[in-house]
Formats: sequence, structure tokens, C-alpha cells
Amino acid sequence: VDKGLERIRGFLAKGVEKGKMKPARRDEVWARIRGTTDLSDLADCDLVIEAITEERDAKLELFAELDRICKPETGFATNTSSFRVAEMAAATKRPSRVGGLHYFFPPVINKLLEVIRTEQTAPEVFEALLGFGRRTGKLPILVLDSPGFAVNRVFIAWYNEAIRMLDEGVASTPTIDEAACEAFGLSMGPFKLINVSGVYLAYHAAVSLTESVGPFYTPAAHLRELNDSGKLWDLSGEVDAARKQAVKDRLLAVVCGVAARVVEEGVATAEDLDRGATIGLAWAKGPFALMNGMGLKTALALMKPIEAKHPGFIPALLKKQAASGK
Repeated sequence: VDKGLERIRGFLAKGVEKGKMKPARRDEVWARIRGTTDLSDLADCDLVIEAITEERDAKLELFAELDRICKPETGFATNTSSFRVAEMAAATKRPSRVGGLHYFFPPVINKLLEVIRTEQTAPEVFEALLGFGRRTGKLPILVLDSPGFAVNRVFIAWYNEAIRMLDEGVASTPTIDEAACEAFGLSMGPFKLINVSGVYLAYHAAVSLTESVGPFYTPAAHLRELNDSGKLWDLSGEVDAARKQAVKDRLLAVVCGVAARVVEEGVATAEDLDRGATIGLAWAKGPFALMNGMGLKTALALMKPIEAKHPGFIPALLKKQAASGK
């Protein structure tokens, strides 16, 4: 708790130092924050957001305990990125008052917030979560409870395909990183990004989606090996410019195909998924804007080799849209 409070204090101090916050505002914010290790202190809260370790049993146990402690009107939200929100809700006797608030890294700065509703989340609870997100400076998108929600389904497919290309010898690590940066308007490619955010998280997110969505998300061999070794990616080496286009084509194909599948399933709208990619992942354009830019027939052509390896990859929604000429 002390460590957490110290990080918040340091962040507020930096805000004052950089002129982004006045000392009076810092003091006002700090006065609202309390640290505790006693769950009974949460009894009278209107909203409790769970953000503990990504271990299913630990989360279920916590929600069951919060359900016993908190007043009947309290709403619960989970920040999980791996598990179904409905699973957390089932540990309580108030599933209609449980939803998801999935924050993106780094949550203090990143404005994207996936607001997730289950089949049982009451409309007024969902609206309250959306309102809470907006009032706390976030840009919320609406997402149905589904494995990986919306943005991570696309993001995990993106970096896993990048590592598959390394497995297959399509290109080197620095070549793939540079090609990805150019294709998506990024400052960090998949390998550098995983080094920063954590190999363990990247590997286990892919494992979780493999279990819940299917074998397309099976972790690439190099990702599994790196996770087992506890090392980081070696980013050294020369960029082979001749191989960059092949990398771009394949990453674009995977991203666009998965995004269309997410929309076809009704998990999120095309507009919200594009907002999620540009706000949460800092891509220059979202998957649907990318497809509009290149043309849907081109996008479909890029997906044919992926379809050959993973039958059924191209969703019907995409074929229908391409046939419409719109």
C-alpha cells in the first residue's frame, strides 16, 4: 500500500513540477485518496474496481468476499484482460451490478477505457460505468463480454503474427519492428513493446485466447521460448528493407481479418474498434480505416495466404462488404 501511495504522490508532484497541475489541485486530489488492507473499509463504496493479479481463483475469492461486505447497491467492476466478466459476476449474488472497466497501459495517461457489459449487467449500471469513465477523463468504448474483449483480440493477434514471422524466418526482429512501425504509424514495434510491457503478460494473454477463442492464437514458438527463459527480445541487427513489405502485408491482413470477426460477432462496432486502436494502441489508423484506405478487395487478397493456413479466417462480414463495393 505504501509503495502504491508513493507512486501516486510522485506522479502528482511531477504534474506540479511540469506546470500541468497547481499545488492546490494536487492537495485536493491527494486528500481524496486512502490506502487500506482492510476490505471492510469498502463497505459503503458506490463502486469497487478490482485490479488484482490475473489469477482466476484469487479474483473469484475476492468478489465473493466483497459481495458479503459491501452494501447491496454497490456496483463492482473488473479490470481483467484474460477472463470473462460474467465469471467474476457469478461469484457474487448481484450479477446485474457487475461490469468491466478495462484500462489500457499506462492507465494514468492512456485515455481508452473498454466498458464491458455481460448479458446480466443492468442497463442503469452499464450507463453509470460509462458515465464514471467519462467523468474521470477517459474515452470509453462499449464492448460485450467476450474473450479478450475487443482491442486485445486484435492486438494479441498482431504481435503473435509478428513473432510467427520470426519463427518462419520471414524477417529479422529489427526488420519486423521497423515494418510494423511504418505500417501502423508507431514509435515501438511488437518486439520492443513486449520488452517494455512484459514477456510474461504477452505469452499468457495468447495462451488465454487460445483456450477461449481457438488455435489461431497459439503462442508463437519464439514467444514460448522467451517466456520460459525469462529473457527479453534481442533487438540488435540490421534491417533488411527488401523484406519489409511482406511483413507489412501479413500484419495488415491479420489485424483487418480479426477486427472484422470481432465486429461480426457483435462484440464492438467498427467505429469503436477503430477508436480503440487509435486511442488505446496509438495506431495512426484503426483496422477499418486501414481497409478503406487500401480498398477491401486488396485487403481480401492479403488475407488469402492467412486463410490457406487457417481455414475460415476471413469472416463473412468482410466478404459481404467487399462484394457491396462500399
